[in-house]
Amino acid sequence: MKIQSMLVSVLSLAVLQAEEAVPKNISVCYEMFSLPLSMAAKLHRERLADPELYERLVAAVNKETVRQETVTVLRCRSSQKATAESIGEQIYPTEYEPAGASGPPVVPVAPPPVKDGQPPVVTGSKAGSAEVTKAHGTNGPATPTSFDTRNAGVTLEFEATLSDDEKLVDLRLVPERVTMVGRTSYGQGVSATEMPAFETQRVNTAATVRINRPFLLGTMNRPPVSKADPDSANRVWFAFITATLAK
Repeated sequence: MKIQSMLVSVLSLAVLQAEEAVPKNISVCYEMFSLPLSMAAKLHRERLADPELYERLVAAVNKETVRQETVTVLRCRSSQKATAESIGEQIYPTEYEPAGASGPPVVPVAPPPVKDGQPPVVTGSKAGSAEVTKAHGTNGPATPTSFDTRNAGVTLEFEATLSDDEKLVDLRLVPERVTMVGRTSYGQGVSATEMPAFETQRVNTAATVRINRPFLLGTMNRPPVSKADPDSANRVWFAFITATLAK
């Protein structure tokens, strides 16, 4: 029996050591909440710790006074970069050939004048040398010559490094939300062109966060004058990140 107990202990220790030898994967959860400006200012003045502020927002979501705008979860190994995209690619022209003549010039031939009801007879070297009037080709629209692509949607890019005691994570991250809100026209007539209009919410930062503890990155508000949300000036967006060890 003692030998069996010793074997079980040895096997258990070997399993634990094998588990410790496996590289740790870090799971990062990125969330955004939007709430009325007055409510956001009140919560900020209370100087709440990040986990408590997060819990208050989640509770308010259940009461429908706060909107949860997005949730993105992404995992990676320590010290590795990771990217998550939920996007639609918008391709649009960036350079145009100006509007102008298109096609070869039109050359109508002017017939000889008619006298006494009889057309003149043209002979010799003057045959086929009637006067002509040159006219330009038809004006064509501005023609795109170069294009670019903009990703509309949510993008999360980060690099996470786990501390030796596995209690802290160093994060470098760039969350971004891009919304296409319409098109803007430039020029007139055949020179008129259209370009897409975008609104961007972005944070570029680095932070050291505790494992399993929500961390407030900052506010990622829409522009005060927004086509996507006419009430944007009266709403504040809070961005949170929570790092955990993947099981």
